Amino acid sequence: MCGRFAQCFDVQATVDWLEAQPPAEIPLARYNLAPGSRILACRAQADGQRELASLHWGLLPGWAKDRKLGYKTFNARAETVAEKPSFRAAFKHRRCLIPADAFYEWLTTPNGKQPVAFRRRDEQPMTFAGLWEQWTDPGSGECVESATILVTRANTTVARVHDRMPVILDRAHWAEWLNPDNQSTTQLTALLQPCPGEGMIGYPVTRSVGQPRVDAPECLVPTGPLISATVEQTDSTP
Repeated sequence: MCGRFAQCFDVQATVDWLEAQPPAEIPLARYNLAPGSRILACRAQADGQRELASLHWGLLPGWAKDRKLGYKTFNARAETVAEKPSFRAAFKHRRCLIPADAFYEWLTTPNGKQPVAFRRRDEQPMTFAGLWEQWTDPGSGECVESATILVTRANTTVARVHDRMPVILDRAHWAEWLNPDNQSTTQLTALLQPCPGEGMIGYPVTRSVGQPRVDAPECLVPTGPLISATVEQTDSTP
């Protein structure tokens, strides 16, 4: 799963990188996003242009009775996303990219749960495969746009800590994923594979990451040795 991640990149640089239009409002850097937060996602508009939009993290399909469902739908399993009622319409018509600097998983230790941050070895942002949806609140009439992050089996780096990880799409597949005219379940599900572990690193971070209210740069500061796909190193800097 992916229940916490960071979006602390320079928004304008990310807009340029994704070749997208900027969001209506530039958000503050976020180091510890939790389900229910507002997150930035890149999606295709009707004219084919990409836009970076602020979405509610926790997908709300049109039939949802209230927002509480979003706390169960912040992730979608790659293996079943095409069939699950909560996700299948969005998978077919409303896919997005969710840029991220890092994501967190928890390692069980004799001293309790230890959060580990995973990021690209070259320190560049990652792009998670995501879905987005529109939902109208039956009580207030408010239109809410929401998103979920697709997860798959862990690669050789993340597997040292957890058995699942976000689907991280290579730039070569962005256009194929975002294209709303592409409704081939075979082609789309073929993209939902773990990225190579060699390109990633992980490292333990402060246990305060477990508290959503803690959202500061120190969330991403290493507190122990690096974890990689091949060897566990002794250097404590990414």
